Amino acid sequence: MQLSRRSFLRAAGASAALAGIPALAACGAPADAASPRLVTSFAGTGPLGAPDPHRVWRPVDRARAAAVADTLLVWDQDMTPRPHLAASAAPDRTGTRWRIRLRDAVAHDGRPLAPADVLASLRRVLDPATGATAAPLLAHLDLTASRAVSATEVELVLGRPDFLFALALAAPGTGIVRGGRGDVPVGTGAFRFLPGSPDALYRHDGHWAGRPPAHAVEFLVDDDEENRYQSLVDGYVHWAHDLFPHSARRLLGRTGTTVLSAPGSVTRFLDTGPGPLADPRLREAVRLGIDRVELVRQILLDLAQPGDDLFGAGLAHHPDGLAPVVRDVARARELVVAAGADGARVPLFFDPFDPMSRPTADLVVEQLAAVGLRCEPREPEPPDVEPTPGIRFRRAAAQPIPLYLQAVAAAPRVPGDDAAGDTGDDTAAGPGTGGSGDAAGGRTDVRALLDVAARAPDEARRSDALRRAQLLLREDATAWSVGDEHVGVTADLSGVGPARPDTGTWARFHRARLG
Repeated sequence: MQLSRRSFLRAAGASAALAGIPALAACGAPADAASPRLVTSFAGTGPLGAPDPHRVWRPVDRARAAAVADTLLVWDQDMTPRPHLAASAAPDRTGTRWRIRLRDAVAHDGRPLAPADVLASLRRVLDPATGATAAPLLAHLDLTASRAVSATEVELVLGRPDFLFALALAAPGTGIVRGGRGDVPVGTGAFRFLPGSPDALYRHDGHWAGRPPAHAVEFLVDDDEENRYQSLVDGYVHWAHDLFPHSARRLLGRTGTTVLSAPGSVTRFLDTGPGPLADPRLREAVRLGIDRVELVRQILLDLAQPGDDLFGAGLAHHPDGLAPVVRDVARARELVVAAGADGARVPLFFDPFDPMSRPTADLVVEQLAAVGLRCEPREPEPPDVEPTPGIRFRRAAAQPIPLYLQAVAAAPRVPGDDAAGDTGDDTAAGPGTGGSGDAAGGRTDVRALLDVAARAPDEARRSDALRRAQLLLREDATAWSVGDEHVGVTADLSGVGPARPDTGTWARFHRARLG
């Protein structure tokens, strides 16, 4: 008999969460009946293998990697770096040499990680054969010149000055493991991986931040959001990731469950690009023609704020004081007529990674019809197909603004294409670029300001360059909302809180406790 996705999710959760007996205990997983395992669910498909600390394309991959392998630094809630496995990390006055001092942390094999493990782990990230997520962020790291300074210190040498390098050391996919091995990772994380038990991770009693209350954490994946919601409500899952606004609304005030919502976690764009809206008057008509307040009210059920047409509201280096654009139908229609585009047909492509783009499209079609643009909703195109010029829905998860700008600046500019592309996990999604830059070189103006920021030892100068870079992008993308990421949890789960994606407290269960 074949199980449906919901049956599988419930059966897997029930076997552990309700019985309190670790699955696959016969394969070597330790049993602890007095401490039932915590069951979590993420969007995606399985099965799950060993967590690879350097290949973390999906949220579930990043959560599992963070559980077993600490990164040197982590991102705080405003996306600034702070110490984690490294007790400190600081550049010299040139910005080309970074001194990293490791904290006293015992790994899963009972021994502390050493500077050699740091170098081996970063070497694996940079090895093209690994296919590591964070490889582009470390491309200017010179591992030949980098060295161990002492038993607890390592010096990382860069090929160019970079006072923003700490952001890369905090990025998901830079976990430090024994010998840089990713097949059976031995790290210093709060949980350890046991071969033969791929869906669960087990408590590391010697964790440097203290012994986790939960004996084990089980990770389940299901591509149906309603399944994740219902399994939480039914008690088979304790922590359900990335719930839609209507599911969050249903959980609010409900006995037995609650919602953890992290403000400013998701920015949603209309990427106008240089295609049918190459005329700046038409891009401005789109900005003035949509009603952000109505979109947030109807689509996101007021669990978001209208966007200011920039990524990263609430994050470090975001320009302050930019109010959302107020809808002006009359002016938008004037611009469309002046551009000779009254009644023009404009393709409107769904975001393949954001189901909310489909209901949004219906409302956008209605709003832009009032200004003379006939939008036609279309399915997203396969990645190997030459993109058709048009408007594209984009969703970008919160991340450090310098890394977001780096993705925008580096991506080639193809007419009708979006600048940053989309990895499928929201880590590199961004608005279209337009403006200066050649057809293969991305945004040269943004790249120049990023270079200024990286080379500036002065924080004020760095911030100024990063703010100016964002303002260059504002005319080519319409960020219509800045919303929350919603996680559903059972009422008996404590020790977890709302957190922006990929920060040092997101999907971290080292303090999670049931009961």
